[in-house]
Amino acid sequence: MEGIREAFRIKLYREYLQFKESMLLKDRLDLYGCCYRIDVYRNLYEIVSGLAVRMPAHMLEAMYGKDGILDWLFESWTKADDSCHKELEEHVEREVLGSGLSGKEGGMDAGDEDCEAAESGGD
Repeated sequence: MEGIREAFRIKLYREYLQFKESMLLKDRLDLYGCCYRIDVYRNLYEIVSGLAVRMPAHMLEAMYGKDGILDWLFESWTKADDSCHKELEEHVEREVLGSGLSGKEGGMDAGDEDCEAAESGGD
């Protein structure tokens, strides 16, 4: 059982490394556009790798025989209706509305101007 578990985790890690390599070959603007995909693939890798510890042997064997595990999971995730944005919105509302701020505090962090320029397409 441990042999298939280890083989599956190695295969999954290799798939993740191939994905990372493909991202590193992109120019910076394309890479910026792939940020969501990069984050989700990293999370999927960590989740599936952790799940492999609890998967029965027959599931590990079936998953091992499947090509493009992270691609498959990413595609199915993007089709799923999730509440991530809604949860984030609710969190922000709780934090902001519950903070009792009476005016702007703190200002922008270093680098915020760069992020705003990138978002607006400026320099």
